[in-house]
Amino acid sequence: MCTYILMKGNSHMKNKHKSLLIMFSALALASCGTKPAPSKTIEESSQQPVSVATGHFEMVTNLQNVMTIHTDRQATYLEYNGDYSKIPADQYPNGDQFLSDPNNVTLEWTHDPDADQVIKNYSVTFGMEEDLSDGYEVMGTTEPTIELMNVWLGSNYFQIKAYYEDGTDAVSDILEFYVDETCPRNIKVEGLTNCRDLGGRELEDGGTIKQGLLYRTSGNNFQNKAGVQNVVGKGIITEDAKKEMTDHLKVKTEINVNSNTQYNLNLPNTTIKNCYMDYGGNALHHFSRNAESVKDYFDVIGNSDNFPAFFHCRIGTDRTGLCGILTNGLLGMKLNDIYQDYLFSNFGNIEDKRYVGEIAGQDNVEIYINQIQELKGDALHNKFYNMLLALGIPSETLDNVINTLTDGPTATGNDAGQVVANVDQLSISGTTLKTDSSDRDHPDNYVTLSSDSTKVSMKVNADKAFTGQIVAYLGNSENSSTKKISDSIQVDIDGVKVDVTNKTYADAGMGTCGNNRMNYYPVILGEGEFSAGEHTLTISGKSGNMNLGTLSVFQD
Repeated sequence: MCTYILMKGNSHMKNKHKSLLIMFSALALASCGTKPAPSKTIEESSQQPVSVATGHFEMVTNLQNVMTIHTDRQATYLEYNGDYSKIPADQYPNGDQFLSDPNNVTLEWTHDPDADQVIKNYSVTFGMEEDLSDGYEVMGTTEPTIELMNVWLGSNYFQIKAYYEDGTDAVSDILEFYVDETCPRNIKVEGLTNCRDLGGRELEDGGTIKQGLLYRTSGNNFQNKAGVQNVVGKGIITEDAKKEMTDHLKVKTEINVNSNTQYNLNLPNTTIKNCYMDYGGNALHHFSRNAESVKDYFDVIGNSDNFPAFFHCRIGTDRTGLCGILTNGLLGMKLNDIYQDYLFSNFGNIEDKRYVGEIAGQDNVEIYINQIQELKGDALHNKFYNMLLALGIPSETLDNVINTLTDGPTATGNDAGQVVANVDQLSISGTTLKTDSSDRDHPDNYVTLSSDSTKVSMKVNADKAFTGQIVAYLGNSENSSTKKISDSIQVDIDGVKVDVTNKTYADAGMGTCGNNRMNYYPVILGEGEFSAGEHTLTISGKSGNMNLGTLSVFQD
């Protein structure tokens, strides 16, 4: 008979703690080989379980089994082995139920205290670190079992503690259980919906996104349908859930990407960063009308002092989805995983079903993802990086995000000779530099190009010949489906004209949001040839007014 004995990690316990020996029942361990190699603190022994004077704990839960946090319906969706952008709509819920919460993990044991000891209650402390330096204690009852909520993907270390009525206690050595690493690590925040950790995902260059640093959630009081009332536990966060977020998930920063503050959680001892975003129009407008707010969002997560953090809008799907897609893409998540994660929001109570493709209508995120893929870059994450550079986000900020949130190898190939300049770094002729004092109406600095006499130019020093992709961060209030970018903008390199895109204003994301705030978006103007040496790239107006905030040149 094969018995496992947990070897003692400490030679003694201090104060009132009593030394315990944890043993595994041979029957409970009949199933072997179903998880990665167990912790090195577990070793095979021919000895029989032996009680010690201070008490006997025996695990009933088979710790050799791989546990899962996903419900059967979630698991079925996550097991789909095709292209998630084309997954049949009947393979995931309709977005009108509370189905996004994970399963808890249940641990059970037996315990025989000394005859003179009376159990007051048990607790289990668990975490990702072997020494439980990150441990979170969950209080139980007098029953030798406990449910753990929001466990980690992969290895979880835990320690059982028995509290006695006489004020003494006893603790076990540290044990391990293992959770299937299939993402997402969806989390339960009672009262909210559509909550999950961005962490755990494998990345294109070999790393993974760190767990426990960046979460996405719905907002508070998020239900907004006729006849539906927000109540505590269904639409309104509970007090226990607030404690779960601050004490267990240890969140420090709340990032609000809704248009106002009415859905903020306002958790105690957290800092709120309002990166206001509007909703409406279409998925491209989710981006273009909120481009300045995207910059604010990355400014927050580009500061490692703000983690752990969570971000939300109202239902945590569209504006939150935009931020999630841009973050995941920047870090190097595979495109299929980006779509899988986006559609997982349908397990939340988000009111209307989300799709990908034409069937999605105004919420088709494929529109802006496809436009990102048109940018130069060897890998998908390089294209996301360039898109964010083209907004005017500093490379230092993007690199900080990548380095903070990546475990293992970080995204490569991002330093690819890009030439990026905000308008205040350009030479300006025939127009004046404008400075915006609002939070998000315009870039901090921009110019208006209205005729061929209004222009900006920058120097491009090429160490070798290359074909450059010229991208301008443009803004215009017209959402015209007939006017073209080439009607308003002309480009030349050293006086030689460059063909400018015939993309319409509408397809370029131009227009206004509900409060007449102008849309801005990085637009690929065209491609030009740069030989080795110094060149002058000039962007001029033609007719109409076109605002410009940043100018970029990308190469493969």
